[in-house]
Amino acid sequence: MIIILTLLALAPSGAGAADLDRGQKLLSSGDTAGALRAFEAAGRADPADPRAPYLRGVALEKKGDLPAAETAYREALGRDAGFPQAHNNLGALLLARGDRAGADRELTAAVKADPRLADARFNLGLLRDAENRPADAVVSYREAARLRPDDPAVHLNLGAALRRTGELEGALTELRQATRLAPRDAVAWSNLGLLLSDRKELDEARAALQKAVELDPRYAPAWNGLGRVELRRKQPAAAAEALARARRLAPKDAGIAADSCRALVDHDPLAARAVAECRAALALDAQSALARYMLARSLVAQGQCAAARAEVDRFTALATIKPEARDGATAMLAKCTPGKKR
Repeated sequence: MIIILTLLALAPSGAGAADLDRGQKLLSSGDTAGALRAFEAAGRADPADPRAPYLRGVALEKKGDLPAAETAYREALGRDAGFPQAHNNLGALLLARGDRAGADRELTAAVKADPRLADARFNLGLLRDAENRPADAVVSYREAARLRPDDPAVHLNLGAALRRTGELEGALTELRQATRLAPRDAVAWSNLGLLLSDRKELDEARAALQKAVELDPRYAPAWNGLGRVELRRKQPAAAAEALARARRLAPKDAGIAADSCRALVDHDPLAARAVAECRAALALDAQSALARYMLARSLVAQGQCAAARAEVDRFTALATIKPEARDGATAMLAKCTPGKKR
């Protein structure tokens, strides 16, 4: 999530003050077209004021015209190179577009111009997450949380980053705070459930993930997390049901498909559906060690030893497989009896 600072509290001053004030009120009321006309008038009244193009950029973003918004933010910075909010919003646009270098430049400039600008700290955290630098993301999110302690999104992202760095106690504190501040946020409950699963607190993890899917039945990651928790609780039927929901919501997600394959094989390795699901997972990701192993396990159970051997060979050839996993797959294959279902 990228927070855009809308700056709807500018003190009226200068030649275009009345138009700026009117435009902000129109923007706040949802009249984007009227706001744009007012900001354009303010810009004509005072061509040196950076606030008019900045607010025009905010309105253009709300309208969905991102290229024009970017132009407006750059115009504001041309009038005032130290305008922190314009740097922040431009940086957020560049980040959303995938221009990480440009986003870094603008967001760093925003923080330098105003170290207390929480939005820029938060967006820097998003950038560091995108760069797979969770420790650096934690630093930015902590600053954002210090500046804006009542924002649930800040605590949510800080908790998620702490989880990725392995700081599970800190992550738990932040994610619980996120759910307290936003008790109807499915993403917050889902992240809390996943963290509790990491900590092997499976009953509480299950409750948190069930809360997430109740709040948003279409949030696939929560269904996937719930399915994985049920697998860890040795409840393959419940896991298969949850993962089936996740599969319907995200049919192209190879990780969910592999988890679904595992649940079905755990529930009934003799079922044709289990084999079909494992093959579907491998069609999405031929390098999935989990799907490959579970397919071999199902084939062994069904006595299809030649097919199982082929899958074990493919499994053991994967570069990510550890020696003990190779040994386990080979031992499983040795128990296969051709034509005899086990």
